[in-house]
Amino acid sequence: MAYSFGQENLESEDDLTPERQLALTRARRTAFVARFIVLRESKRTRAHRVIEMMEWADDTTVDELVERFRRAFVENGDNMTPVERDIRRAFAHSQRSLNHFIDEYASRSTMSFIDALHDYERSNQLLFGNDEYPKPGGWRLPQELERAKNEE
Repeated sequence: MAYSFGQENLESEDDLTPERQLALTRARRTAFVARFIVLRESKRTRAHRVIEMMEWADDTTVDELVERFRRAFVENGDNMTPVERDIRRAFAHSQRSLNHFIDEYASRSTMSFIDALHDYERSNQLLFGNDEYPKPGGWRLPQELERAKNEE
């Protein structure tokens, strides 16, 4: 299922240099993953364990990542109604008012979910301080995931 949202605030993709197009791809992907982490944080499912270990190429689009995330939930047999809602909301976030944030999101771009969780932790520490930021719920700690990955 493809999502479509207004892109009136985005640069015309036809006018972008290849470097700027890659920055836009990175920014959209980063915005999607960051919002998805927040939306699914209080939920627990085995599909999260699959997503946590995902990696992707630098030019992976948000649409490709949406499909990979969705597939993890479908294969796990999750109730797709809340999952689709969260995917749709995260996707919408990746499409709206991005021009202002392209450089910021592109600079925070990651190529794995573990790295995205590290970025999420850094953001929370900046927002809430070291002692007061929300504790993880539906996602494992990135350090724990790195240990598990290294043991594979």
